[in-house]
Amino acid sequence: MSRGPLIRDIQLALRGLVGGLGRLNVSVAARVQLRGDDVELLDTITRRGPVTPSELASATGVHPATLTGILDRLERGGWLVRRRDMTDRRKVVLEGLPDRTGELLRLYGPMSRSIADLCSGYSTDELALIRDFLRRAGDAADVAIRIARDAPTAAAEGDG
Repeated sequence: MSRGPLIRDIQLALRGLVGGLGRLNVSVAARVQLRGDDVELLDTITRRGPVTPSELASATGVHPATLTGILDRLERGGWLVRRRDMTDRRKVVLEGLPDRTGELLRLYGPMSRSIADLCSGYSTDELALIRDFLRRAGDAADVAIRIARDAPTAAAEGDG
């Protein structure tokens, strides 16, 4: 197979994966009375460690006003806490609560086990290559988020 069709197949496979993971997030979120976006933000908070709301907004592309509502809902539900930053008391940092996030990890357990089983069929070198590709694809998504966030809207373009 030539590069062009192979690259398109990879792009389609990634779209399928993202769609499947999105449906999984919605399913898991419903089990714990959250929304799919709530679960994704909570995952970002727990993966990145204590994070400020502005860092979270930048990382996810979620508008700060929307983010505030989601964070309020997650805090009320006992999923995260807002704490004062120990180095700069003017800042607030967000932290996921281990007991509640452990509940989510259990719900994602079947997917984690399936991925571990899938990985068992690859060599260490192949796994390193797959890991590199997925990290770089994640970086590309971060760049695309920033570009989409900063791009003028159709309405703004027509205002000139």
